[in-house]
Amino acid sequence: MKRIQTIDFLRGFSILVMLFFHGSYYWDSLPSKDQMNQMLSNPFAGLALLLGKAIGIFAIITGMSNAVSMYSRMNSGKSKPRQIFFGGLTTGLWIILVGKIQIALFNHTTIGNALFPFPDGPPNYTLITGSIKTGSIQYPTSYTLVYMTTALHLIGFSIICTGAVLSLLGIKEGYKKTKRNIILLGLIATTIILVTQPAKELLRPLWLDSFASGQHAKGVFLSIFIGDSYPFFPYTGYALYGAMFGVAFSQNIDKKKIALVGGIGSGIYIVTGSILLGFMGHPSADEIFETLPIQWNFLLIGVMLLISTLIYYVHYKEKKSKIRKGFTSTFVRRFGLMTLTIFVFEPLVGTTIKVLILDKLFPGWSGNGILAFTYGAFLILLWYGILKLWEKVRFIGSLEWLNGKVTSFLTRRDASRLNIVRNLYEEKIKEN
Repeated sequence: MKRIQTIDFLRGFSILVMLFFHGSYYWDSLPSKDQMNQMLSNPFAGLALLLGKAIGIFAIITGMSNAVSMYSRMNSGKSKPRQIFFGGLTTGLWIILVGKIQIALFNHTTIGNALFPFPDGPPNYTLITGSIKTGSIQYPTSYTLVYMTTALHLIGFSIICTGAVLSLLGIKEGYKKTKRNIILLGLIATTIILVTQPAKELLRPLWLDSFASGQHAKGVFLSIFIGDSYPFFPYTGYALYGAMFGVAFSQNIDKKKIALVGGIGSGIYIVTGSILLGFMGHPSADEIFETLPIQWNFLLIGVMLLISTLIYYVHYKEKKSKIRKGFTSTFVRRFGLMTLTIFVFEPLVGTTIKVLILDKLFPGWSGNGILAFTYGAFLILLWYGILKLWEKVRFIGSLEWLNGKVTSFLTRRDASRLNIVRNLYEEKIKEN
């Protein structure tokens, strides 16, 4: 099945938003817990913070794009369910390994740990980015390496779980039962979303105890499920919702049916989340990096299902439609096809420029939150220039290029499917 450009657009748009919101990491006058809670009483500040937690969209995109590939391969007979499972497992573990390297070497400085949370807790530096920021050698903490998960861990878990569920559904030609599989994916995803709050209340005290007592093996296990910041609950549920759309893409299911189901599902979550937010309010500032509270969880998944439904509907619009053309923007998709490289190295690039150039030329600029977010916007333009130049050598040396080599070796699949330049200009090449 040919590459679905609207999914690349969604991924690219998401990484652009992430780059902007990461401007907060360059804001050196971080408010205290009491100040942040006062800010959160402002509905607009609360909305901005909620949008900043929308990184779960990468779980949906991962489930969506991997399900398109996995389901299509089973349906065409190119891969058996067992191959789908092991392919998802090896690829997911590779991405998690990249995430561990990133969180040890290149990640932004994070504030707080399990016992002394954000924003008044201690800083957690990485070896390279943290050393550049402080001007002295820094080493990652046990909290960073063991108890904290990043978006790359989220993506890795999403790939593994999507492959596991689809391979089970595909046994004995079960992939032919498309309607059944979409329903089951939805039921499993909904169950994970609904049990997130009870799981957090049950497991988080054990997780805190493992950190306090130094039981790191126990901490690793529990962190997978409810650790800071992007654990199994609820994000694997997001990925399996994405897989529903991926199966629909692979089978070309009528866009009106998907719009009806997606619209109803997203509406239920948004209305329920809004009611809960009205009664419960925004969580305290020190809960921001915890497993998503129920009101935010429902609101976010509702909005993301709505966006996914829109993406699906637009994909099946006529090719000459203006909105369809807008959703295949080369500018946005270029970022979408290079998400891994941007995510891993953005902290290093942004911090190096800040510390070695901007702080020396304009002392104190980063004490202003507006200027910090403006810098986040500037980084978007900087990365655009980097990607345009890199494109001239076909992105050789990028993590996407390396990922293609590694995953193709591990899964014994053709690496040409991950040709970034070809994928970026595929439609234009066909038109000519």
